[in-house]
Amino acid sequence: RSSDLSLPVRWINHPAALADATYKPRQLAIGTRCGLTVPPTIITNDPAEVHRFAARNSPLVVKPLAAPIVHEGGGYSAVYTRIITEVDLADLSGVAGTAHLFQKFVEKSYEIRVTAVGARLFPVAIHAGSDASRVDWRTDYDALTYEIVECPEPVIEGIARYLKSEGLIYGAFDFVCAQDTLDWVMLECNAAGQWGWLAEECDLPIASAIADELIRDQS
Repeated sequence: RSSDLSLPVRWINHPAALADATYKPRQLAIGTRCGLTVPPTIITNDPAEVHRFAARNSPLVVKPLAAPIVHEGGGYSAVYTRIITEVDLADLSGVAGTAHLFQKFVEKSYEIRVTAVGARLFPVAIHAGSDASRVDWRTDYDALTYEIVECPEPVIEGIARYLKSEGLIYGAFDFVCAQDTLDWVMLECNAAGQWGWLAEECDLPIASAIADELIRDQS
């Protein structure tokens, strides 16, 4: 109920802020404004625009614009990031039906999930051990290994600006470490992203950090 949103309590995160933070194009725009690096991206339903973008930014991936869950065949299924092949580019007629998000695929050394709880950051490198997980690590959890890493200072500052800008206390930021430059490139920020498996794999006190934020004195 709308009246529940006005309760004088500490939310992680407030439902209104959470709703705004869900839209992936907004995440990329906010990340850029906050000083984080994002990949070249286009949102379009024009096949000709996709071809022009691909000529400058190959290889490309296609991603969902919002939550990567679709209802089909009487059930729900996940939509994963997928590399666009030459066969795909030869026939883009299906693109005209609706807006699609295309992005330059960043060749990476590894990916990083930064779980942000207030000012506390828990950065974990995710190393892919299969071809599928190198494109989207969610497709093959069994092939992943994890390593606690240090956040570069510009990324720390950018995350702080991002959370403040969006009115968020919690955010699960996904980055890739670019293979050529070792720069951290932001892919998204899930304001309700999962953290439990990383806390378990790496013995991270994320639950305690969330509890501390919930009881923190606001006076």
